[in-house]
Amino acid sequence: MMDNKAQMMVLESVIFAITILVALVFLYQLSPTSTVSSIYTDTLKVKGDDALQTLYNDEVSDVLPEGFPKSKLIFYLITEDYNALILSNLQHMLPSNTVYNIYVSNGTKTVFWYNSLLNDEPAKLSEPVTISHITVAIHPDLLDTGKFSFATGKLRTPAYFQDYDGSLYDVILEMCYI
Repeated sequence: MMDNKAQMMVLESVIFAITILVALVFLYQLSPTSTVSSIYTDTLKVKGDDALQTLYNDEVSDVLPEGFPKSKLIFYLITEDYNALILSNLQHMLPSNTVYNIYVSNGTKTVFWYNSLLNDEPAKLSEPVTISHITVAIHPDLLDTGKFSFATGKLRTPAYFQDYDGSLYDVILEMCYI
């Protein structure tokens, strides 16, 4: 008598599990497919990666003090020269119908740097958003304001370099099509 009850409970639990699985499969079939084409975001990601890599590899044409990095991207970061970065470089490397925000992260804090609209607040990006990034090394000695004021005339340290003693920074390019 006891055996029949145990068998019945096992049978009920198996039927319950099968019912749940069938319901999940049915709900999955009813869910709408994604309307976003990854072809556009993949292309934009590649272009963003290429743009950041090109800026990192290209050398600054200005005469720099000895020991100063020649990479355009590092030069623009240290001197906070986002106008040259955006107007003369990124605008030509990315499609004209692209809006983007640039952030700098030191691993503990991410700071908004600038955007393609040339203002001080992050641009509102529409979905889908594509993110490219590159990690750069900047020796902390280069962040001594007296050493790089030759290029900017500024005697302040950019916000993304403050309160951080490391030398690795992540430049994040967040983009979308208009």
